[in-house]
Amino acid sequence: MDYKSRTLPTRETLTKVRDLEHHDTDVSGIDLVLNLITTADLIRQCIYAQLAKDHAISEGKFILLMSLYSEGETCTSDLASRIGVTSATVSIMVKRMLSSAEPLISITRSGNDRRSRLITLSPAGIHLIQKALPNHLKSIRSFAEVLAENERESLISMLQKLLRK
Repeated sequence: MDYKSRTLPTRETLTKVRDLEHHDTDVSGIDLVLNLITTADLIRQCIYAQLAKDHAISEGKFILLMSLYSEGETCTSDLASRIGVTSATVSIMVKRMLSSAEPLISITRSGNDRRSRLITLSPAGIHLIQKALPNHLKSIRSFAEVLAENERESLISMLQKLLRK
C-alpha cells in the first residue's frame, strides 16, 4: 500500500457523517487515531523498505535478529514472546533462516532436554546487524527531524499516555 498517496477522511467529512448518522462521535479523536495509524504505517514501510533494499532482510527477520543481538541466546518461546509472535511463527522463521546459504542464526540443543533449542546469532547475523544498524537508526531519526526537541518530548509523553490506556 502506498501510504504517501492514501487520503484520510477530512474532519469535515467525519463531521458530516457524524451529523448525518446522528452519532455522538468525537471527530478529533477519530482524526487523531487515523493519522497515528497512517503515520506509523508510513514510517514502518519506509524504514523496512530501506532495510530490504540495502540488506535483503524483512521486518520480521530484522526484529528477530535485533532481539537476539540485544538479549542474546534464547529459546523459541521466549523469543516469540519478545517479538510478539507465536512460537510456531518463530519456528517457521528459524527454519527458513537456517536454510539460507549463509545462515544469520544458529541452533544449539539445551542441556538435558534434547527437544529444547537455543537460538543465537551466527557470525554472519552479527555482521549484518552491525552493518545495518547505523543506517537503520538514521532512517528512524529522519522521521523525527521535522519536530523540535521539545515537540518530540511532548509527543513521546502523549503517546505513552495513549499506550497506558
